[in-house]
Amino acid sequence: MKSLFYTILIIGGAFLAYDYYGAPPGKKLVFKSLNPPVKPKVVTVKPTEVEEKPVIKEMIPEPVKPVAVEKPVEKAPAPTPAPAPASSGPKFEPIEALTGNWLKIPASAFPREVKLVQDAMFKMSVGSSKIAAGGKAYALAADNGVLTLAPTASSPARAQVAIDGTDLKEQLNASYEKWKITRAEELKVIAANKVRAQSEAPAVEAGPSSSEADASGKPVRDADGGYPLLINSMKRGQITEIKPENITRWQDAQPIVIQGKPGWAVKVECNVKTIFGLQPVEAQALVLNGKVTGWYYTGSGEEVP
Repeated sequence: MKSLFYTILIIGGAFLAYDYYGAPPGKKLVFKSLNPPVKPKVVTVKPTEVEEKPVIKEMIPEPVKPVAVEKPVEKAPAPTPAPAPASSGPKFEPIEALTGNWLKIPASAFPREVKLVQDAMFKMSVGSSKIAAGGKAYALAADNGVLTLAPTASSPARAQVAIDGTDLKEQLNASYEKWKITRAEELKVIAANKVRAQSEAPAVEAGPSSSEADASGKPVRDADGGYPLLINSMKRGQITEIKPENITRWQDAQPIVIQGKPGWAVKVECNVKTIFGLQPVEAQALVLNGKVTGWYYTGSGEEVP
């Protein structure tokens, strides 16, 4: 028991001696007074990163600056063009009107050589023969859009082909366009002669005789059924398109209002010059106060040249 006590005493003394002499400063456990004073630990605090928020500037509209606008130079108004004079040129009806939409082609258009655009079978007493498309034949007549053809001008063989099976339309259209140019020139000469005749006419014309019009101004017929008032109008050159000898029928005078006054209209059936030669048309003369004021085609309403 004593040995244990001495052992503990020796260990304790050794510990105390080590603590007093051997333990480094700051590590002494028993002799703490020998430890240097504890320095306060300085903690470095990092500054908090403050998130910079973008500064939003208030959008204040800038005052509107007056814009200098150049005053447009006022230009003098362009002169108003004078209205173009009404065309005095003739008005021609389309060829479809002259041919009844190709159903009534005048006989004066035949015979003529045409080109086939389809095969044509020609029949005769001893057999038949064919002319293929691209060949030529003679158109002798037309009826309701169907042509009667012959292989030659003197052949007795015949074939029936629709107009569109040949180049007849193209031929007649081309001829009509050329005729209109020639006819327009003729009408210019006629119009010029009419103006000259009117300028050379006496200033005061004699009134109609009793053989031309009655007391009311109505045209009077002669023994042949014609109207001397209208015949003299044609002879004086008031119109040249219609000749007295080309009139085939005189109709009765009918009352009509002309220029707000009571007058008379006399229709005549006559033959006039066309691309197909003389063709039948209808026209009428307007009579006011016993004088012919004008001639007009009843179909188109155009003035007769």
